[in-house]
Formats: sequence, C-alpha cells, structure tokens
Amino acid sequence: MKMFPTTRSKLIKNLINFSEKELLSYSKKRNFDFGTPHKNVSKLSPYLRTRFINEEEILKIAISKNNIKNIEKFIEEIFWRTYWRGWLESHPWIYDEYLNIGKDQTLPKKTGIKCFDYWKEELLDTGYLHNHSRMWFASIWIFTLGYSWQSGADFFKRNLLDFCPASNTLGWRWVAGLQTINKPYLAMSDNINYFTNGRFNPIGQLNEKVNLNYIEQRNGHVLPFVKPDKIEFKNFDNLGIILNKNDLTLHYIFDNNQMTYDCCVYSIKHENKLIDDFHKKIIQDILKNNKNFEFTENHNQIIDWLIKKKIKQLILPYETVGNTIFNNDKFKNKLKELNIKHIFFLRDWDRNAFPYATKGFFNFKKNIPNLINLANI
Repeated sequence: MKMFPTTRSKLIKNLINFSEKELLSYSKKRNFDFGTPHKNVSKLSPYLRTRFINEEEILKIAISKNNIKNIEKFIEEIFWRTYWRGWLESHPWIYDEYLNIGKDQTLPKKTGIKCFDYWKEELLDTGYLHNHSRMWFASIWIFTLGYSWQSGADFFKRNLLDFCPASNTLGWRWVAGLQTINKPYLAMSDNINYFTNGRFNPIGQLNEKVNLNYIEQRNGHVLPFVKPDKIEFKNFDNLGIILNKNDLTLHYIFDNNQMTYDCCVYSIKHENKLIDDFHKKIIQDILKNNKNFEFTENHNQIIDWLIKKKIKQLILPYETVGNTIFNNDKFKNKLKELNIKHIFFLRDWDRNAFPYATKGFFNFKKNIPNLINLANI
C-alpha cells in the first residue's frame, strides 16, 4: 500500500511532487509499465473514484506547476473517468446487461503467459494495475484465454482499489470490440515488449488475429441526461450531509458557501481486505480532520443519526449508474416518514460534462477547454 497514501496531506504532497517532477514528461512516458511503484503515472484513480480528492483540486495543482498546453494529455486522462460515467448515464441498460450475464468463470492459478500471470498477482497484491497493462490483461483474458469480458470485468470489480462501474464495464467492452463495434483492442507481443521496457515478451503465446462480426450489436438510443435542480446555497435549518464512496469531499462545497451542517460518513465493509483497509484508512483521515463528523456503517445507524441531529434537510452525493446506495424506495420512504427533505447533489463538474458524453470521446474532448473554464480552473 506504499503506492497509495491514506491521508489527504500526504496525497496532496505526492501530487505536487508529481506535478513538479513527472508531469511534463507524462505524455511520453504514460504508456510504459515499468513496474511498481509506477512513478511515471499519477496513481490518482483510487482517490478520484471516491473524490477523496476531486477533479478541480487535481487540475488546479497540476496547472499551477505547468503550462496547460504542456499537460493536455494528463488533463484528458482526468476527464476520461468523467466521460465514462456520463456515457453510462445515457446508456444505463448497458450496465444492466452486464449484471445479468453469468460471471462464474474461474481463472487458473497459472496460465503460462508470464506477463499475464505477473499482472494478476500485482493486482491481487496491490489493488492496482497500470492502465496499459489493464488493456493487455483484458485482451489476453478475452481473446487468448477465451473467457467472457463480463467475468473479467467482475474479476477487476472484486480486486481494484479504483473500481468504478462505468470505467470498468465500458473499458472491458471497449477491449472486447463492443464499445466501438467490431474494433477490439488486441494485445500484441511486440507492443508489450516495447512498453514494458523489455520486461515481458510473450511472442507466440497470444492470439493476435481476431475477426469480430457483431452484426446485431448496437449500443442503443441515447437517453438524454436530465439534470436535477440546482440547490440554492443558503443556511437551512438542521441541514445534514452524508459522505460515502461516491463523494468524500462534498462537504467542502458547503464549507465554501459558509453553510452550517451536521455530517456523517457512511461506509460498509468490503469483501476484499486490501480494499476494505484502504477505505477504512482514508475515512479515518476524514474523521480525524473533522472532529464533529460521525461514522455510520448501516442504514439503521443513519436513521438514528438523522433523528438524533433532528435533520430536516439532507444532502447526499449524486448516484450515477452502478453506484446506488441510498436512492431506493425503502430509504426514501423512511425519510418521508421522518419528514426529511432530501437532495442527491450533483456537482457542477458532472452537471456541465455529462451532456457532452453521449457519443465518442473525441466529440467529448472538444469541450474540455470550456469545461475547464466553467470550473474556474
């Protein structure tokens, strides 16, 4: 876990160091997997996933240390996660289809493909893989080993520190040739050899020729993103905020608007001990730095907290496709019973970006300069 600090102070220190020493060469080096500790990439994804640090914070630091024109590729990579979430919002049935497919394939302990076996162990040991290695891994999983992309996506889901339903599901579909129909990503031995700096060369071990024919495959009609109403920032009586893995810095927005509130952090135990330990430690840091915040780990404790604090207005992080925690009838009916009004708060970052994320990333990318301006970065 040394690659992933669990305090904001250490994380920001690392980000400043990366911005000063590595970011200028990021576009040239980012596709190389030199092995742990992966100094040539930012390793921010586990924190972006939970917004333990948010996109605006990251880009403000990066741009303060570099000319924006020299770090365009890094900026694009920050926006990729936003793009995937926005795309899935307009194609929610894609995630439902993934959930409804059986995922019971079990990977053998050793496949004999040295790079693949290494990446599997690295993922299990660290909860992380370099992005390029994720693509190679997924391609070998599907086209060489013959497993379904859904079972591979599920394997990542169980083991990635930065698991995001949108990025994970759509990334595996892209490798499989479903996201861009009939255009798969194929792992090539010479590409692996070059971009691992000679560490691996699986020549003769990979299926490097694939002919796909998804004649009937379509991603479906785009569902327009409906923005929820904006909140008026004023002091409410008995305002409560719940932080969870969808957004662990949501309260900063209310701090910046000088609003008074009570806050609790909600987290449940993860089946993967490595991931569970990571989540516990970053939440401990939040609680340490916010002495009046409370910790809850089930819905009954949430209800007890709401009653104890006499909450009348409740703010929760917006829940995108695959990230449902509280947006269900049982919980919302309980709030109604307690006469508590609730809002699933959508950040302006997502509000501005999601409407552009209905097609390919190239179309989305054209809007990045405008989105940065809207974020006042």
